[in-house]
Amino acid sequence: MSDKPLGKPRPLWRVLFLSVVTGMLYYGWYKWIIQEELRRYYGFGWSGTLCLAPFILGVAIPQALRIFDPDVPGWFGWFSLLGIIWIYIVQFKLYKTVNQLYQQAGMREPLVVWWIFVPGLNLLVGLRQIHFLSQFWAREQGVIMKDSLAENIPLLSANT
Repeated sequence: MSDKPLGKPRPLWRVLFLSVVTGMLYYGWYKWIIQEELRRYYGFGWSGTLCLAPFILGVAIPQALRIFDPDVPGWFGWFSLLGIIWIYIVQFKLYKTVNQLYQQAGMREPLVVWWIFVPGLNLLVGLRQIHFLSQFWAREQGVIMKDSLAENIPLLSANT
């Protein structure tokens, strides 16, 4: 058990379910809170706001201007790519951080970070990140966290 402030275990099935029923609002909150928890745990790092605000603003502002202001040229919407690039940077850093948690605890790193760059595998590594971060927090708290979805799909739960 750690004396550091720990994050809350959030099983994959619950994150996915709540994300779907809230139209992805829960997922945005999830991304924000896990960054805050990791920052508190380490005592430094990127906040949830730093991770999400550039993405949200980078995607939303160019699209809103392009749609609602007739004087803004259509190509301006391409600036949204900056927000998308930012979220890939954030995800890459998050995956490395989750691996670091496991490595520092003397366990095998569960995520293949470079999968983020391969369509299809990027979704898989994201789902694995949710599962393994939840499992890490549960282990640190000495509780058993059952995740029926991940545990029934070895590709999501196997620490290869």
